[in-house]
Amino acid sequence: MPDPTFRQPRRRPALILLLALAGLVVSQDGPFFPGRSLTTAAPGKAEAASGPKKHPAQAALDQAKTLIETHEEGTAIEELQRLLAAYPHSDYVDDAYLLLAAAYTNKKQYADAVATLELLLTEYPESDLAGRARVALGRTYVLMGNTDQALSVLAEARALSSEVETQRDALKAVGEIQAQRGDTLRAVQTWLDEQLLTPEDQRDDVRGRIIALVQKQTDRTTLTRLRDVYPMSFPGDVALLRLAEIYQARGEDHLAERTLLIFLNRFPSHEYASTAAETLESFRAKIKSSQQLLVAVLPLSGRLGEFGTESLYGIRLALDKARDSLSLPSVGLIVKDSESGKPSFRNELSALLHEHRPMAVIGPMLSRNLASLAGLAEQTQVPFITPAATQHDVRRYGSYVFSTALTYPMQTRRIVDHAMGKLGLQRFCILHPDTNYGQELARLFSQEVRAKGGEIVAVEAYKEAASDFGLEIKRLKAEDLKRDGRTTETKLDKGGVRVDYTPGFDAIYLPGESEQIALLAPQLAFYDIKVPLLGSNGWNSPQLLRFPDRSLEGSTFVDAYFVDSADPVMREFVERYRRKYQASPSLFAVQAYDATRLVLEAMRKGATSGTEVRDYLSQGRDLPSLGGPAAFGPAGTLERHVFLIQVKNGKLVEIE
Repeated sequence: MPDPTFRQPRRRPALILLLALAGLVVSQDGPFFPGRSLTTAAPGKAEAASGPKKHPAQAALDQAKTLIETHEEGTAIEELQRLLAAYPHSDYVDDAYLLLAAAYTNKKQYADAVATLELLLTEYPESDLAGRARVALGRTYVLMGNTDQALSVLAEARALSSEVETQRDALKAVGEIQAQRGDTLRAVQTWLDEQLLTPEDQRDDVRGRIIALVQKQTDRTTLTRLRDVYPMSFPGDVALLRLAEIYQARGEDHLAERTLLIFLNRFPSHEYASTAAETLESFRAKIKSSQQLLVAVLPLSGRLGEFGTESLYGIRLALDKARDSLSLPSVGLIVKDSESGKPSFRNELSALLHEHRPMAVIGPMLSRNLASLAGLAEQTQVPFITPAATQHDVRRYGSYVFSTALTYPMQTRRIVDHAMGKLGLQRFCILHPDTNYGQELARLFSQEVRAKGGEIVAVEAYKEAASDFGLEIKRLKAEDLKRDGRTTETKLDKGGVRVDYTPGFDAIYLPGESEQIALLAPQLAFYDIKVPLLGSNGWNSPQLLRFPDRSLEGSTFVDAYFVDSADPVMREFVERYRRKYQASPSLFAVQAYDATRLVLEAMRKGATSGTEVRDYLSQGRDLPSLGGPAAFGPAGTLERHVFLIQVKNGKLVEIE
């Protein structure tokens, strides 16, 4: 039965502390309740406390609060337990539960705190402390490391409570969990929701939390997403400034410049607008102070942005090398995004070339861009050196156009020379992906083999995304069996016959990507095609050896770059790249590095204009490249060294 000596109307806790338990934060100095004092009385209850008579339960609560304030949680727990035993049906039981949970939490007795809060919610589901109890429960789960359970409880607190303050506390706690998990986007949105429920004069705390979270962010993808989700509002402005800061620290002035231009366009009246404008001016002054200039035209956005960025890293590494060892005058770099999508891009590039008269343009990367922009090379007498376009004959665009890219004819010539010259193989099959890459390499391989007196037995294509190649392999076998392939039958001791297939060809050429080759090689072995496998530069990836079977053992492929090359020049390049960018270089970085290094070498030899750079590139016989001395052929492509790489003992090794 209810305590007959205490039947007052229902009142809320004597101190605002009990209303603030949802915001509990444990510190070394004891409990901290954001924004509230431990000694501030709640309205209504304060009047009762000041009356002539105070119930013993009220006095016990006051004593427990004082003990918690003085970091004597153990004594507070004993006091509250005595209160609950003496007055189990008083109007202060839920108050005592909430305060008891706080004491347990401060003593890091989280399981006891959880049990106490759950008891409160079970016995007093209609209590107007229920919302705050759920928030306190959620925060306690966080302290226990159970953030999933915490999120569930905090969602209930927000949904079931009509108190705005409780909803705010729940949102704050949820945002903290999301920030802790590294989910910056959701944390920001959660705190923005909290800000909407916060009085105008109290929003600085929420805003400060968001700013601090964005400013400590180093992931550019996350910051770019924030920029795009909040294009014209807070915290999009903070994300833009943080991005510009990161780009500038990495020496990527072109990206910092572009980001600051976006910032000024979107936030012209921002308090940092003048600072952003000054930083932009410093970038331009830096370019003007350079004695010589290079221009990079690369795809730095869109689906090819990764490859353009790798090329830019190669260019920057070559410039670093020049500053360190070539004793060159100051060389500036202007970077243009070829995928900017502006219809006026060609005109802008033309104006830039006429104004600055750079020594060369490194780029563009794509064949389609090369076709549309190459005319500017002849008009402005500025050499264009593409580090990636696979067109074999770039000289058709004029005498100022060059390529350091590994072309398809270079690949097929090198692998056929090795197969027919070194290994003495004569008869080949081809199994290739049904893509432009696969089709062109298959065509050139066939052409090269036939030119050297070899034979192509059969050619089959597979879908680019295929994982089962059984049908195509069976067709190759069927075609081979019409010619020199054969089968033999062996009777088994237990009955039945085993049919063995012996290929009539010497090797199979597999131009394709490493992921497909890793699946394809075991299937060839399954169908008894156990001949040497020959490949293209698409093989050159750690993904090639992702399966432990030995079906690729002894296979050989080609590329213009091998990360584990023993060559000291290549090894130094790889080490410097890894130190600077914390990643291994790609073929795009290698080819862009070579393109830049060749221009810088022309400058070191005395070239002072685009025409003199063109002449040096056209006439040089022992030009420095990462693969060794090279020269540009009549087609304008660098006749570079092509590495032969073999799978040996489960690893990739360079041969010859």
